[in-house]
Amino acid sequence: MRIAVRAFNDNPGSPVLVFGNALGTRMPLWTPVAARLADDYQIYLTDLPGHTVANGGSAAPLTVEALASGVVESLAEVGVESFAYCGVSISGAVGLTLALNHPDVLTGLIACATAEKFGTPESWDERIGQVRADGTRSIVDDTADRWFAAGFLGEDIATGHLILSDLALVDDEVYSAAASALKTYDLSGKLGSISTPTLVVAGAQDPGCTPEAMSEMAQQIEGAHFVTIPDSAHLSMVEHPEIVADHIQEFCGQL
Repeated sequence: MRIAVRAFNDNPGSPVLVFGNALGTRMPLWTPVAARLADDYQIYLTDLPGHTVANGGSAAPLTVEALASGVVESLAEVGVESFAYCGVSISGAVGLTLALNHPDVLTGLIACATAEKFGTPESWDERIGQVRADGTRSIVDDTADRWFAAGFLGEDIATGHLILSDLALVDDEVYSAAASALKTYDLSGKLGSISTPTLVVAGAQDPGCTPEAMSEMAQQIEGAHFVTIPDSAHLSMVEHPEIVADHIQEFCGQL
């Protein structure tokens, strides 16, 4: 599988840092964080199939394992053989899978707002059915309540609303194909095998990947660091990019 990869900056010779987006979002999700790190890293943004860039086969059912392998293969095509990976939500799952299946390429892992397992196959079938029937626009309101802390959208002039607009514009079948990957994703009991240096990042008000659940997940990974971003929910990199960037900078500086 080929994953779309886009160089964010031109900083050859610097450590490589790769970002992965959340289901229903596009590459610019990480731009506010990436811009704060661009002086010290060669940064690449990756895309879930079909979300920002029209990838071949983007409407076919996917697996997280295939997405992880696609990240490795697609980065190798642009000359990147080792990298630190920062992913959120489904891309956090990709990061955990990279650490299990491709540890030789990872110098570090930042897992944001993610889990060993997301929901149930039945809950994903329900979500996919709704999107296929009524489109991604039909899930925007419910998603906003998960993605952003209370009050953020009322205070934020544009950023959060642009992210939600991206969700409404993602092709329904592309979204459903990526969502299908989470039906079979389950790393329960496997995280203890991760040896890659890991930072686990939770949003204090994330209703799905709660700080408590993510702290328990971090405890399964030997030596993992755990931080909570205040006044944020699922997409803390949108709500507080400066805090998230500071934590990534501190963590990657120790690799």
